[in-house]
Amino acid sequence: MDTEILRGRMPITIRKKLMKKIYDPGNPIIIAGYENKYVFFLIEGEAEASIQNNDGTVAAVYLYKSNSIFGEVEPFYNDFKPVSITATKKCIVEALYQTDFLEWLKSDFEATKLLIRIISEKLIHNGQLIEEMSLLSVRKRVLRCIAIYNHKGQLHKLTKKQLSIEANTPIRSVNRAIAECVKIGLISYENKQIHIKNLAVVMEHLPSILHF
Repeated sequence: MDTEILRGRMPITIRKKLMKKIYDPGNPIIIAGYENKYVFFLIEGEAEASIQNNDGTVAAVYLYKSNSIFGEVEPFYNDFKPVSITATKKCIVEALYQTDFLEWLKSDFEATKLLIRIISEKLIHNGQLIEEMSLLSVRKRVLRCIAIYNHKGQLHKLTKKQLSIEANTPIRSVNRAIAECVKIGLISYENKQIHIKNLAVVMEHLPSILHF
């Protein structure tokens, strides 16, 4: 909602500089480590923010939905950017060059306050997710990851190693959690692949931010 209000405050002179772009599912919008000169308004679709670890595995850290904004921190931060943004559904975005974005903010204090609130809400949300994850049992963390990957249509890509990273638990604990889930009929594990047997129960563990 705040992003809609922010975009609605944009003066015509700045609005004319918006560039409409379309990204198909799986296409990168922002690539970690590469310089990004734009602020993106996500008009329609979904995009995932992720961080790649040293061993090459990727962990999702945030999901952007329609009427959200990303790339808004880069104009104020010049060091290495570790986060990639990838379209998970077809994305229609409007991109604004950073200098034009800053020019607008300099002349509109209310827009600046809205931006600070948006960034603050992201920080608070991420903090709440971290706290929530820390309170979950290993089995619930594993089921949460399985639900997320199934929601994204990428369950076939989910390995024990990835589960260990995203659930923040050792492989041996992942093995125990998988064995428990198999025993109670929630999933099966064959040929290094996880298959869901009780979809309704597994998807109860999907984070509320991903629910439609």
